Amino acid sequence: MLNTKLNSPKFSKSLVSRFHLINELEKNNHVPFVLITAPAGYGKSMLISQWVESKSYKHCWLSLEKSMNDTATFLTYFIEMLEKCSSGTKSKLKNLNLDYHFLSWEAIIEVIINELNKLNEPGKLILDDYHLIDNPEIHKLISSIINGNISNLQLVVITRKDPPLQLRKLLLYQKMLKLNYKDLKFKEEELLVLLAMEYNVRFSANEITELLNKTEGWILAIKMILMSTSLLGLEDKNVKSGILTNNLDMLLDHISESLDADFFKKVQLCALCEQFNEELTESIFKYVFGYSFEANSFITELKGLNLFLIPIKGKTLWFRFHHLFGDILRMRLEKNEPTIIKPLYIHISLWFSKNGFVSEAIKYALKVEDYDLASNIIIEHKKIALDNGEWWVVKQWLEKIPEHIKKSNVELLLTELRICEDTYDHEKVVSLLGFLELLGVEKLDYQTKAIYLFHKGYYFTFFVANTNKAIAFLEESNKLYKNDSFFGARRELTLAIAKQMKGETALVLKSLDCIRQNSQPSSIMNLRSLNAKVFVNLLSGNLKDAWFDVKNFNFIAENCNFKVVEANSWYLRENIAFQLFNEDVLMHSFKSFKSFQGILNYRMYFDAIAALILYFSLKGNDKKIAFLLQEMSDMTSKLKDVTSKLYHQSIRARINWHIGQGEKELSWAQTDWVKQYPSAYFFLIDTPNLTKIRIIVSHGTVLQVEEALKVLAEVESFLKKIHNNFHTIDIKLLKAMALLRLGRNEMARTSLTSALFIAEEKQHMSAVMEAYLVMPSLFDLVEKNQNLRRFLSRIGLKSKNNEFHTISYTKSNELSVREQEVVGLIEKGLPNKEIAHQLNISISTVKCHLTNIFRKLDVPNRISMLNKLKN
Repeated sequence: MLNTKLNSPKFSKSLVSRFHLINELEKNNHVPFVLITAPAGYGKSMLISQWVESKSYKHCWLSLEKSMNDTATFLTYFIEMLEKCSSGTKSKLKNLNLDYHFLSWEAIIEVIINELNKLNEPGKLILDDYHLIDNPEIHKLISSIINGNISNLQLVVITRKDPPLQLRKLLLYQKMLKLNYKDLKFKEEELLVLLAMEYNVRFSANEITELLNKTEGWILAIKMILMSTSLLGLEDKNVKSGILTNNLDMLLDHISESLDADFFKKVQLCALCEQFNEELTESIFKYVFGYSFEANSFITELKGLNLFLIPIKGKTLWFRFHHLFGDILRMRLEKNEPTIIKPLYIHISLWFSKNGFVSEAIKYALKVEDYDLASNIIIEHKKIALDNGEWWVVKQWLEKIPEHIKKSNVELLLTELRICEDTYDHEKVVSLLGFLELLGVEKLDYQTKAIYLFHKGYYFTFFVANTNKAIAFLEESNKLYKNDSFFGARRELTLAIAKQMKGETALVLKSLDCIRQNSQPSSIMNLRSLNAKVFVNLLSGNLKDAWFDVKNFNFIAENCNFKVVEANSWYLRENIAFQLFNEDVLMHSFKSFKSFQGILNYRMYFDAIAALILYFSLKGNDKKIAFLLQEMSDMTSKLKDVTSKLYHQSIRARINWHIGQGEKELSWAQTDWVKQYPSAYFFLIDTPNLTKIRIIVSHGTVLQVEEALKVLAEVESFLKKIHNNFHTIDIKLLKAMALLRLGRNEMARTSLTSALFIAEEKQHMSAVMEAYLVMPSLFDLVEKNQNLRRFLSRIGLKSKNNEFHTISYTKSNELSVREQEVVGLIEKGLPNKEIAHQLNISISTVKCHLTNIFRKLDVPNRISMLNKLKN
């Protein structure tokens, strides 16, 4: 159905060439905006269609409808229109309908404007029936296009009322042409051309004048009068004068009187559809009349009568009535046969659903507020869309259903739950699980209950990291309902990760191999099993095995039609390539992953770009770092989800950490850095929680470094409990750095050596290179072990002296955080009064701190204190 909205109306036989109006449009071909405003029936759409066709202008046409008032729906059609208009915009715009769920509307507008500015030849964007739009976001987009100074674009808006687009300003600055009903109404010479064309009637000069006066040049009224006159065969002057009216309802009476009653009823039945084709028409007629009817002959007769039928260009021939004429027909049917309307709309809805036009099916069900039918249509079609990774399409369907209906429908809640899982919407997942529990799980059939239990297992795996509960729910789900399709494969993946988190790595890998042996290579079960093997090996720290599996996974995923799975394979391949420090694979994988931007959650996108930034930081490529950080910053500012700022802040802090400017990030790092939870880690390249610890370890106070050791021990402990070894090397290196700062060299050496042995065994290079970049002096502690020396040499590192200052563990380190702040201000030469002011404490408290400092350092005064600390 989408294509039928993207075609201009075809010309009718009785189309009068409106040369004076086309000339006016041509004179203003340079202005960015053309507005055609007039009531229905003034030939607005036909005028523009005639203009662009006669001049062979490149153009895109979008016929709007009420459902497009929804921003996401409008965007889907609008992007399709732009892609049709210019293939040059396709690569950037194709994912915007996905991005809408993540990006701010301002960011979406910016992308559209940028792509329109790339048009290399003149074109026109035509929006028909714009009066149906009252969405401020859409108005903002249109206004931005008009004011965007797009050199090769003219926007044409056809509407029944003026849109809120600052028209006075546009007219003042000569940026628009406006034609209204006074410009569009028929002139006498145009009526004479129309009479000569088709209608077998004769009007005197006075009658023509009366016709124009009575109708005020309203084209639709003129055509209905001429049709009535022609159909009735009126020759009597008085009778003819009697139908000279602009009352369309009365004119419809005259037309219907001349037509067969069954035929006219069929016309009214078709008017219930905004668009119809032969197949839909036949289905409606059979439903109402109880017998088959050849729709082709009916439509041929409609065309012959020129009964305001408008063909729509497209791959399949669809038609619609002129909007106003269709409205009159529909209102007449609703008035005369009200009982037929609801069942007929339901029948039309079911026809669209059967033929795969899901959005149309939902729309017709909602016209009669049949929410059960609309819900069932979503439930019937959601699986294919979700399995194809088109979660945003299903989300648009769900948004059409009122909240109170969704909250009472288990299937809809489960569908929304899956979307929230895929988009990492933690709060919504918890909320939806709560609604499901209120509805009562025991009442569910075994299959629905199995799906619910899976989602519970998914939640306890990825959001809570409670492996026992996760496995219990997942295994119970599997007992209730065996499945080898997308759902079953997703469950096996989740179960494998949950069991790995419990420490059953070998058993899980063996089980996954068995599943693969019994599955077709291109099946979703085989792909998800490979996906699970990569996850399991990553989490267990088996980088070499993960690398082998991800290459296999990626190769098969590339040749299958599972977009989400393929996107996952590219992300994982880039993740592992970064750890192995393989530049070629890293760059290729990121480029491929980026082509799926929007299909996966932006958390994964940020992590993928973080890997690239960190790689270039370790290579010392400042230009690349700056470019990618800016890309990340721009994306962050455009996203609706404010937590994205945390990911950008984290990677920026980590880069400052690399270049020795971690103190700039201390205030950020000191916020909630002690609070840690398992689900924040998993297999992400950059975890803000861990980045904060990095900053504290290298630039925090001594007390904070001590606290960091405790937090690292806690993180190490809970990750060990769930057998997550992905961050093991990072944590051991951070512990070594902290211990070195505290002067505990032997303990630091032990932790460093342990980290290096694991890194050497697993070929994990990036973590070691990062630690060396930040604190090269740490590697002076490396023992004379040939394997370790060779490993460090192989990745280009060596032990050497450096300027990093390790803090000796003296009494000065026993100073409290506040006492250290006082010392810092004294070092700057501030008196007690100014110190009190800066720290927002009293002067007597400053003196008290000084007394304690002198006592701890065993010095008599400030000068001695500073000298001792300096030495």
